[in-house]
Amino acid sequence: MIKTFLASALLLSSSLSLADQFVFPNKEIPSTATVSRREPTLITVDGHKIKRIYGTEGLFVVTPEADTGAAWFKPMTDAPMFSVFVTDVDGHHFKLLLEVKDVPADAIIIKPPRSIVSPSAVGLRNEPRNVAITAVIQALYNGEGDSKNLVIPLWKGTQFTLLREYELEAVKGQVYRLVNLSAKRMVVDEREFYHERVQAVAIDKLTLEPNDTTLVYVVMESEDE
Repeated sequence: MIKTFLASALLLSSSLSLADQFVFPNKEIPSTATVSRREPTLITVDGHKIKRIYGTEGLFVVTPEADTGAAWFKPMTDAPMFSVFVTDVDGHHFKLLLEVKDVPADAIIIKPPRSIVSPSAVGLRNEPRNVAITAVIQALYNGEGDSKNLVIPLWKGTQFTLLREYELEAVKGQVYRLVNLSAKRMVVDEREFYHERVQAVAIDKLTLEPNDTTLVYVVMESEDE
């Protein structure tokens, strides 16, 4: 199981929330995230302030934070999924496919490609570890790191393969390919990949149809930490 594989190398960092969802916009793959049906979800764009969140009228309400550039997002519909567009003050547009679930609220952090890191934009202190974590996530998204091809046992009806690794200072990042080999739709939750020493998890697609594929990004403390 993935717990056995990760637990041997990971220690939880209190500087990041376990529930943060990192979203990496990709023109070829829709960006999917989860929002709470009951509580407001905090949405931020790393390094940029949000100007507007828009979509079908009546599906949600937004409460902006003018000083931080973040926004609180609350669904107002029973629909299980809908799309919104997030626009930052620099004119960049990010499309999110949001899954509405009865779960506690957390934060959605949009990571634009090759963005300039601004720890204050996501409520993080400018600590070396936080800078390294963000740099590793961005490097993995940009295709950097050592190539791997290692199949890791995960869940029945899935194939989980380690594709790449990237290490910076005391932080290691890994990219996995998760394939749904079953005959049923699979819903994936980032929290299922959080174990001892894990710093951050990001998943391109949270809902996988049969034979569907997604990438899973896992950032952790290095083994020699």
